[in-house]
Amino acid sequence: MRNIARFALFISVAGIGCFACFAQSPSTAAVMQQQGEQAASTADAGVTPLAYPYSISTEPHFAVFVEFPKADSIRRIALGDSNYFLAEADKTDPHYAIVKQIEAPTPKAKLPVETNMLVYMASGRVVDITLKAGKLEGTAYSIDYAVPKAEPKDPQPKKDDPPSVSPEEMEKKLREKERLELVENMIAEVKEHPKSQLGVRAGALHFRFYAIKRLDAIALVSFDVENTSSEIVDLEDPQINLITAADKTKDSKKPPAKVEPVELTQSIVSSKQLAPGARSAFLVVFKPPVHDSDQQVVLSISNRAMTDKPATYRLE
Repeated sequence: MRNIARFALFISVAGIGCFACFAQSPSTAAVMQQQGEQAASTADAGVTPLAYPYSISTEPHFAVFVEFPKADSIRRIALGDSNYFLAEADKTDPHYAIVKQIEAPTPKAKLPVETNMLVYMASGRVVDITLKAGKLEGTAYSIDYAVPKAEPKDPQPKKDDPPSVSPEEMEKKLREKERLELVENMIAEVKEHPKSQLGVRAGALHFRFYAIKRLDAIALVSFDVENTSSEIVDLEDPQINLITAADKTKDSKKPPAKVEPVELTQSIVSSKQLAPGARSAFLVVFKPPVHDSDQQVVLSISNRAMTDKPATYRLE
């Protein structure tokens, strides 16, 4: 009788264990299915996570975007070298940055061309990314980090407290002050230290380039224009165009180029009417367009009486 009781107890315990195994199987399958769906979703997104230190390889004719946490947003981007690279925040979604290599390294370059890109975020974080002009490895990347939550503000400040200024507004005022100071210094350099070397001559004008400087997403260009004729000259407004050379065809050796105007955000001129031998100081501000290596950003100024012969200068 004892053996029969032990055998019955063994059968009972084994049955309970098997039931537990069958009860656990659906839960395990669900977890494995969820993990598989997450992996498939990441693969379909086509975004490569970047590990620190952040580095991106670029190549002309390709745009690369970098995705930052959605809880954060880009305030501004600074490039170490803007001759080879352009970068800007997406206008509709500022947690994306778009990077493009605008010029290929020359064959004589001894070292690979690279620079750094500083991305200033609304959370206060500054992300440093190395850009390398070389073989393209991908066009979509992501950078992930924890974004601290903003502390709740007092909805009813005390009457004696000074009015609070948001960090965004303070940053905007500082950037505007920096821009105004840069404009004043650049235009003063043209007026107070006129150049004597030769420049570009066209349409009874003598164009002399002074400097081009960048501040965030804008560029500032200073130059002066001299009247080389014996008559009074009226100047047209300066223009900046993006010029794309057309492909050569059998029917025409010199096909017309495509000209696209670039909007000026500011234009300063000391005088638009020049006596013989007189000079006028200029400063223009614009947002450089993203362009390919076969495109040129060209500045032009013309004599109103000879608009078909403008004095031009290639900026990029």
